[in-house]
Amino acid sequence: MTSLRNVTLQRARVLDAEMQLQRAWLELSLRDLSGTVRNVKSWAKFAPIGMWGLSLLKHRSLWLMAVSLAVKFFRRHSKEKS
Repeated sequence: MTSLRNVTLQRARVLDAEMQLQRAWLELSLRDLSGTVRNVKSWAKFAPIGMWGLSLLKHRSLWLMAVSLAVKFFRRHSKEKS
């Protein structure tokens, strides 16, 4: 019973260490990527639309979500008029 507990505890520690390494790697990658994006002059043109607008343009899933919400709002609004 105690050996099983020790193995489980060791495994939990290894998994925790792996997660910490992955998180550190992701943070470094994100920092590097965001620094690169800030330095690209083409993205500077979009500064007037703000961070939300820039996020919509950079991430396809956010763009699809925004379009989906706009369509739902339009449909709901057009049904209310009828």
